[in-house]
Amino acid sequence: MKNLKTNLLSLFLLSMSTLSFAQIEFGVKGGVGLSNTTVVHGVSKERFGFLAGAVAKYQLTTKNENHYLQVEVLYSTQGEYSLYKEGGEKYKAFLDYVNIPIMYKYYFDDQGKDFFLEGGPQLGFKVSEKFDEGEPESENNIPKSFDLALNIGGGYSIDRKIEFNLRYQYGLIDTYDFNRWDNGNNRSSFLTLGVTYYFK
Repeated sequence: MKNLKTNLLSLFLLSMSTLSFAQIEFGVKGGVGLSNTTVVHGVSKERFGFLAGAVAKYQLTTKNENHYLQVEVLYSTQGEYSLYKEGGEKYKAFLDYVNIPIMYKYYFDDQGKDFFLEGGPQLGFKVSEKFDEGEPESENNIPKSFDLALNIGGGYSIDRKIEFNLRYQYGLIDTYDFNRWDNGNNRSSFLTLGVTYYFK
C-alpha cells in the first residue's frame, strides 16, 4: 500500500511537471538598437548595436491567453561613442552584456493576431569592454560588471509565432565606478527593435 501511494504521488508530480512544462513556449530573438550612457563621458553619440538570444514564455492563466511571464537571455552590444577628446573626436566606449530580462507580457486579445504590452526588470552581466587608446577610463572611470535596468515596451504578434517589439531599457544603478574623482550617476539606456520566433 505504501509503495502504491508512493507511485501515485510520483505519477502525480510527474504529470504536474509535464503540464507546467507544456505551458512553456521557447523561441529565439534578434534585433538592433541604439545605446548610450549618461554623464560619464559628457557629450556622446549613441552606439548602434544588436541583440540575440533565447526566449521562454510561460502562460500565467488558464482562463485566457492574455497574461504571460517571459524570460530572455540575450547577448547585447551597448555603450557609446564619446566626444570627450579635444576637437570633438569621437572614440569607442563599448560595453557588451549578457542581459536577462524578466518581463510580464499582456496581450490585448487572445485570438493570436494582436498587440501586447510588456514590462519588467533586467539583470545585466558585462562580458566585454572595448575603449580606444587614451580613453579616460584608464585614469578614472571603471565599468562595473553588473547592471540592473527596467524595461518597458510593446509590440505586435502574428499567431503567437512571430512577434515584433519595440523596447526601452533604462538603467537603475550606476554602471561606472571611479578611481580619483566622482563621475556622477551613470545610467545605461538601450532602445531596441526586436523580432522573436517561437517554436510550435
